[in-house]
Amino acid sequence: MNSIPDLRVILIDDNDIDLLLHERLISIQQISRTILAFSNANKALEFLSSNITLPHIPPTVILLDIQMPEMDGFEFLRSFDSYPKKIKNQCYIIMVSSSLDFGDISRTNANPLVIRLLKKPLQPKELKEVIEGIFKEQ
Repeated sequence: MNSIPDLRVILIDDNDIDLLLHERLISIQQISRTILAFSNANKALEFLSSNITLPHIPPTVILLDIQMPEMDGFEFLRSFDSYPKKIKNQCYIIMVSSSLDFGDISRTNANPLVIRLLKKPLQPKELKEVIEGIFKEQ
């Protein structure tokens, strides 16, 4: 992971305990030093849209919970899909869910914005491997 020092991770989850656990996991695994946690998907979208004017957008891994009140993970994806290519090309979305029902799995697999679906609680080794896999080709 040392080849991407400016990698940032954005966590989007309505469960504060999951946010805290995932933040600690990312720190302990030394995946990123920049971790932004949002308990509301709309706030995360606002943050990402404020990045549109940045000259350089750091590679960003988004860990997105599927089941949330107000705006769920799939609604987030629909909104995010309208963002400029400049932002979408720098964001790598990993969906996370505690219940992997067949409908969620097929909807996730059908969405080109999503790289992978991981089951909560996240497993440190699995998360690190998925993130390293994203950046191997680059």
